[in-house]
Amino acid sequence: MAKKRKAYLHVGMPGVGEVVEVALVHHRDALVELGVDVPAHAAEDTFLSAVEILREHKAWGFARKEVEGQWATLCRRAWKSRQTVALSLPLLATASRPEIDLLLDGLAGLQVHAVVTAGPADDVVDVVARWGAAVRKPERLHVIRLDDPTPAAVWQAFGKVVGFGTASLGLAAVPEPLGARPPASLDEARREIERLARRNRSLERWRAESENKRPKLTRRMRGDAA
Repeated sequence: MAKKRKAYLHVGMPGVGEVVEVALVHHRDALVELGVDVPAHAAEDTFLSAVEILREHKAWGFARKEVEGQWATLCRRAWKSRQTVALSLPLLATASRPEIDLLLDGLAGLQVHAVVTAGPADDVVDVVARWGAAVRKPERLHVIRLDDPTPAAVWQAFGKVVGFGTASLGLAAVPEPLGARPPASLDEARREIERLARRNRSLERWRAESENKRPKLTRRMRGDAA
């Protein structure tokens, strides 16, 4: 019987480990080379998926249609991959058991491991009970408790669980995680999400335009050389 591919799902504890979400996206290409696929193409992919699962779109100022299908999109990307998958949804540490089951239904067919990151004072008893029961086997629940949960320490510990080193995957150029500075209002949080979305759309357009120009440039260079 073929082994199921593993999917590592980082679910944080509030205020601990948000860096994992943005670091995974920032280092996507490098991680693929290390055998780890990151289905999220932008941090808002996982943020909006968490809002969808928790049914908190109104609280965050979104219409339902703006978050609907976000998690399904990530799951489709995970299914298409042939590598170990890593996702970070730090809002979901305190998700209810029905919400967790809904989330895991989308990853049916993969061997899901839950990774909980916690600081020294965090009470993880209930979180461990819910997520441990959901992933079913003790070895599929990983609790990372750090006395000094700095972003670098959390990122390194998460990489160790998944199976990749972080020495060459630094955090210096990684954007500040959403939530590192609590938004002053829901409007501010939404504006930040929209800003990130616009930035990513601009990058995608730039990449597409570059790809279109490349054949023309190649032909021109060949003509000059002739």
